[in-house]
Amino acid sequence: MKCPRCGSGLNRVQYEGVRIEVCPGCQGEWLHPGELQKIVEHHGKVFTPDEIASLDAVNKEIFTAEKDDRDELNCPCCQSMRMEHFNYGDTSGIILHKCPECGGVWTDKEQLGKVERVVDGWKKRLRQDSKKYGSILKKVELKERQNLDKAVSISHFGFVNAVLRRFCE
Repeated sequence: MKCPRCGSGLNRVQYEGVRIEVCPGCQGEWLHPGELQKIVEHHGKVFTPDEIASLDAVNKEIFTAEKDDRDELNCPCCQSMRMEHFNYGDTSGIILHKCPECGGVWTDKEQLGKVERVVDGWKKRLRQDSKKYGSILKKVELKERQNLDKAVSISHFGFVNAVLRRFCE
């Protein structure tokens, strides 16, 4: 396969336990469908809080980056198929390219590491938010269950409601 950015031949390498293609010229990376998910879910490198925080500047330029990204790259796998650019996670500011035909993803130099740092930041914030808002979320969940019980209440008997709730979940 050829690099969609500079035309160099792509080399296969191991990255976080996944075989991907890397351009020796521009350092871009081609990920087949599902490989990006495997990498962000199972990467072994732990990023420091400073590295995670370094992406805050990127996050502040989300709309500018998306608006200014006018790359028209063809898929290295499908060759004539034009890839669509997208903002990873909708709000990260990291613009990646995805082939609508085969589902492969092109990342420019160092973007894969940025994606990993963003995901690490999200995971860290999720743990913090769970601690902070966990009790509130449990109350909301209880209220939703009560509303569901009322909505599907065919019988006044708690046992029947419990059985119906299990079928609705």
